[in-house]
Order: sequence, then C-alpha cells, then structure tokens
Amino acid sequence: MKLETNRFCILSFALVFLYHCQIQTGGSESEESKLTDQTKIQEKKTTTSPGTNEIICPIPISQGKIYGTSISKFDQTVILSELKTLLSDLCERKFYHLINLIHPTKGLYVDAKGYWTIDEVKNDLIDPNGYFQVYYFDSKKLDKKKGSPGNLTVRDVFIAAKQVIVDFYVSSSEEVELKFRFEENPKLERYLINPSFIKTEGNWYLLRMF
Repeated sequence: MKLETNRFCILSFALVFLYHCQIQTGGSESEESKLTDQTKIQEKKTTTSPGTNEIICPIPISQGKIYGTSISKFDQTVILSELKTLLSDLCERKFYHLINLIHPTKGLYVDAKGYWTIDEVKNDLIDPNGYFQVYYFDSKKLDKKKGSPGNLTVRDVFIAAKQVIVDFYVSSSEEVELKFRFEENPKLERYLINPSFIKTEGNWYLLRMF
C-alpha cells in the first residue's frame, strides 16, 4: 500500500512539474513572438508626407538611357548605387554618406559655391544655417534667404518629381555625367544641375553635386 501511495505521489509531482514548465515555455515563446512582430513593424516604417499617408522615402529612382559605350555594367551599377545612397540621405534630411563619396584631394563642386575641399564640405554639413541645410533641406530658411515664399529646396524637387530616371552621359571609362528626368513633372528638372562622377584608383567619387 505504501509503495502504491509513493508511486502516486511521484507521478502527481511529475505531472505538476511538466505542466509548470510548459506554461513557462509557452509564455517565453509568446514574448519572443511579440518582440519579433514589433521588430518587423519597426523595419517596415517609412517616412511619409506630413498630414497624408503618401510615402515619400525612399525616392523612387531607376536607370534610364546610356549615352556612350566606354563604361561597364558593373560601373553603371556602382554609380547608380552611390546616387541612390545620396538620394536616400536627401530624403532623410541628412547627408550621412556624402563625405565618403568625395575624393579627398579633388573636393566637390557645389553650385554657386565653386569647388569646396572636403573639410569645407564637412564644416558646412554641421552648420544649421549652411548651404546644404538651407538649399537642400529647409524651405523656411530658403524663403528667408531669398526674401520670398514658395521656394523649393532640392529635397522638395525630388519629392514632387515622384519618379526619378537617371540618364548616363559617358565621357570616358573614368568620367560620367548624369541627368535627371522627371516624366511626371518635367518642369522640375530645371531646378537641378547635372551631377558628375569620376573614377580614381578603382573607386567612383562624386565630383559635382546635383
């Protein structure tokens, strides 16, 4: 009788223990599932236009026509990738990658400013009232600068363009000029200058800013 009682106690204890473990494991899996879902939601977040649900970032861009034959498919892909990076930064209102795309000694040609050294570009990027901040990102500061309302920043132009097509004008295997085409809003093209890239020691650098 004692033996049967002991067996019953042991069996009851084992069942309670297994049930407790199952509850803990189920709870853990539930929490992990929630965290995974939250992560996925965060990854899917995009920038939208204030007051609307229109997605504006990233700026849609695709390769257009190639004029010239002295550039490889690989180099085309590299240049387009660098341009997409810059437009992504533009859309997010911060040129995180610009410095890395400028040749350390050749600098960057900036419209109305001429050639800037890489240090001059760095200093301007951190200036809240600098050229890039005013002309590329902040329409209010641009209106104040020009003394009239309704001016378009470079970012405004690309957002309004909706779909961006990039044509390649190949001067040589180491020098390429790009032209933006806005099929939905072609009148906006006049606000931009054509960016250019040069290849040095196997790397492509931005030589002229758009």
